[in-house]
Amino acid sequence: MFKKFRIPILSAVGLVLAGVMVIIGLQKPPIPPIENPPPKPPYLHYVAGSGIIEASSLNINIGTAIEGIVEEVYVQPGDIVKAGTPLFRVDTRELRAEEKRAIAVRDVVAMRLERLMNQPRQEEVPPLEARVKQAKAHLSDEFSQYTIFQNVADKRAISFNDFNQRKYAARIAKYELEQAEADLELLKAGAWIEDVKVANQRFIESEARLNVVQTNVERAIVRAPINGQVLRVNINVGDIARGSREDTIFSDPLLLFGKIDPMHVRIDVDENDAWRVFSGASARAFVRGNSAISFPLEFVRIEPYVVPKRSLTGENFERVDTRVLQLIYRFDKKDIPIFVGQLLDIYVEAKPSHGI
Repeated sequence: MFKKFRIPILSAVGLVLAGVMVIIGLQKPPIPPIENPPPKPPYLHYVAGSGIIEASSLNINIGTAIEGIVEEVYVQPGDIVKAGTPLFRVDTRELRAEEKRAIAVRDVVAMRLERLMNQPRQEEVPPLEARVKQAKAHLSDEFSQYTIFQNVADKRAISFNDFNQRKYAARIAKYELEQAEADLELLKAGAWIEDVKVANQRFIESEARLNVVQTNVERAIVRAPINGQVLRVNINVGDIARGSREDTIFSDPLLLFGKIDPMHVRIDVDENDAWRVFSGASARAFVRGNSAISFPLEFVRIEPYVVPKRSLTGENFERVDTRVLQLIYRFDKKDIPIFVGQLLDIYVEAKPSHGI
């Protein structure tokens, strides 16, 4: 009897299971919650744009005025430094050698100028004074002999030639005395003022050359231009630091630096919506990937020149998609988990899209 009812029971069970599966299949599956829902516009009338975080001082591309091998890097990304703090230093050995040479040249020129200024030397005066006395004595001797020849009563006692020799010898002795007295007077007068001027100008020139070399030595140490944060370091010890990175496609700076208190956001607004933007408009930023993190922005300025919006294509060039009006807003970072260079979704309060 059990075998008689087994088949109908199995059929009924199958029908029930089939019905249950049909009912389950007709039911709509529950909608899974969205982990990161898109941000909701906080304004009735608004324009949306993407914003990139940058330093309030603008991102400063630190370079070097003196090219050379990097000898030392003093900072790391994230370091907060004060104005004048050394960032890195290039090789200064050649500059140091030039500095020593310039110092030596300056010292020699300075000593020559000092020698002119201290003329005459006390030791140089007595020999010339003695020469004057000698010339006076010689003149007296020659003049006395000439006087004797001149007072001879009978001129036939002396020859005409001897008389002339005494005469011109006395005259030569007179000229020798005049020369000795002039040399003494010149020595006591000291250096000629024009010679002093020339020597002084040479000293000034040597000082200027030394200052140029010392300035280059100082410029070899690149320092922070303002109080700020080191955002990125693209050099290492041993790298060749050049004034510009022409060998790279995107011209990476040697070091990226900026003031991050407060931070700025550069917002790109499509040129088609540019007419709706007004100065002082409220704005709110949403962090990409987590719209729950949002914060208000404070208006800074509108940059009035509409610029091309560039998007990287992965090729060795950039494609211009459209033109955008750039708005600058600021905010205090505080504990918000965001960083310079990060993209944000921005909603800016704007005029209605219909009418003017």
